[in-house]
Amino acid sequence: MSPVKTFLIQILRAALSALFVVLCSRWMGPEGRGELGLLLFWAGLLMTANDYVGGSNLANMMQKHKPAALLPISFGWAFWIVASAVATLWITQPSAKMGLMLGFISLPLLLLSIVYNMHQGLGMVQRRNRLQLLLEALKLIFLVALLLQTRDFTLSVGTAVGALFYAMLVVLLIALWQLRKQIFPALLAPERPPLALFSSGFWSQNGHLAQFLAYRLSLYTLTWFSGSHFQAGIYANALLIADTIWIFANSFGTIAHIRILRSVNPRFQADITLRYAVLALAGTCVACLMLVLVPANWFTAVFGAGFESLKATVILLIPSILAVAASSLFSHYLHAVNRFKALFLANACGLILQTLLGFFLIPKLGLPGACISANAGFVLVFLLVFLFFRQSNPGAHFHGKFRLRALWRIVRQSLG
Repeated sequence: MSPVKTFLIQILRAALSALFVVLCSRWMGPEGRGELGLLLFWAGLLMTANDYVGGSNLANMMQKHKPAALLPISFGWAFWIVASAVATLWITQPSAKMGLMLGFISLPLLLLSIVYNMHQGLGMVQRRNRLQLLLEALKLIFLVALLLQTRDFTLSVGTAVGALFYAMLVVLLIALWQLRKQIFPALLAPERPPLALFSSGFWSQNGHLAQFLAYRLSLYTLTWFSGSHFQAGIYANALLIADTIWIFANSFGTIAHIRILRSVNPRFQADITLRYAVLALAGTCVACLMLVLVPANWFTAVFGAGFESLKATVILLIPSILAVAASSLFSHYLHAVNRFKALFLANACGLILQTLLGFFLIPKLGLPGACISANAGFVLVFLLVFLFFRQSNPGAHFHGKFRLRALWRIVRQSLG
């Protein structure tokens, strides 16, 4: 499958995922959406922890080691993380409901993540993309099916969790069967795992963890200070809109990442990073301008009652949206040239600033406080990754004229 088709599948996946969130928002309201968003925050945090062993480094290690040395420890690590998290919530929470729902979401999610990385390591990108698209479609199908079984057609968080669980379980079983020749023999006859599996990409994953917390930690902070999930639900949907806009910058970041890896010319690496950064930022500015022009009642029409302040929240997050779009290319550059510690330092500093401001501003301002804190943190990340880029390329500048037609030709060539 060509990269162009892969990108189109990612767009379709994003659309189906957004539709799932829209339906949940309309049928559960901000309170239920916030509770589901917080649950997904914990599941995402567990997946980030799982990726220390079963993440992208697993795909790289599969080029040198047998599945029998990699898969048993990866699956065991996933089970241990989920069991520890569920047990902790079971003990600390007044009700076991949160722990059970987290377990239902997290276990198939973590196992699927490992299988997806196996596909990456085995070069089965086309099969992985199809499974990911199938997952988004099944989420919608199970959500509607479970809703129709209720007498009053009301959607609870438990119903949404059930839809997610059944969808992930079906896709996981299909994926396991497709890779049965690699997985089952490896689990039946495990070998000693290489120590490099635990050390490979350690600093890179630390950077991903800091980045994930910077994106999602405010969901927990808002719930903690307000005592309800209402504001977290609005903030979660604001992040969904931001994620949709970031697809543009992330796509060019991925293209630049590949071209940097394929080149040994530092001048070319710096030049392509700057050019794509300008293009990504320009496209994001256009998207933000269109967002500002959308009437506020359109947001309520899409997401339902209770989300009247969603547009104002998204507008407050525009500095964050622009900062992430601008920093995306420089972050990809640092990752491609193996400057993982610099990338971790930038993300960690942004997270610390955002967290400190959040604990001060959120109790006083609520949602606006979360947005202001996020803006400060993401702008700091942009400044730091840009400074690290300039440190490696003190004389970096555009070589030749910056023409959109020429740049589009480069993009088409990179897409194959």
